[in-house]
Amino acid sequence: MNIKKSILILTVLTAAAFGGCTAKETKPELGSNVNYEKIKEYPKWVIQPTYDKGIAGVGSAKMTDLGFDFARKEAMASARLDLGGQIRTKVDGLFKSYTSRIGIGESTSVDSLSENITKELVSVDLKGASLKETWISPEDELFVLMTVDNERLIETAAKAINNPNNYTDENLRLKIKAESSQAELEKELNTYFGSSNDKEFPGASAEEKTSNE
Repeated sequence: MNIKKSILILTVLTAAAFGGCTAKETKPELGSNVNYEKIKEYPKWVIQPTYDKGIAGVGSAKMTDLGFDFARKEAMASARLDLGGQIRTKVDGLFKSYTSRIGIGESTSVDSLSENITKELVSVDLKGASLKETWISPEDELFVLMTVDNERLIETAAKAINNPNNYTDENLRLKIKAESSQAELEKELNTYFGSSNDKEFPGASAEEKTSNE
């Protein structure tokens, strides 16, 4: 009986030992695909892009036989995608907060307006995005930093919101056109796109032009 017990215990211990080794061998290390030593050499803006006057986006492209100019255009296109994603997130947040403030709530017409505003911002503002920094890594990857000013974003957003062609619901347009709604809109634009530097709210002048035509 003692021999059987000893064999059983030995078998269990051996299996546990082999199991432990297998687990140790196959367990992946956290961040094994990241070379932290090389990343330390990267400029700060590559790791954490920031721009105190607006939004910043980073894009990259591998340097190839096609040359620097081709890689630069590819990296800039990638950075614009980054900026476009940030704009979409900001517009979504803006409309959820704004429509809640003026008592409209969620609806398909609000979603449609939000989508149209996003398209206009991306179409107008990303064309005017500024290239601020470029850097080539030791692995021959070109990184670029591109920015869009808050003031430009606010101006474009206000004009787009006051553009009747962006609405599928006339009642929604009239609610947003109301003076009290315009005041709330200004607050939300400044919250999501920074400060307008105390300049006249661009939506007001746009609305006046519309009413005079």
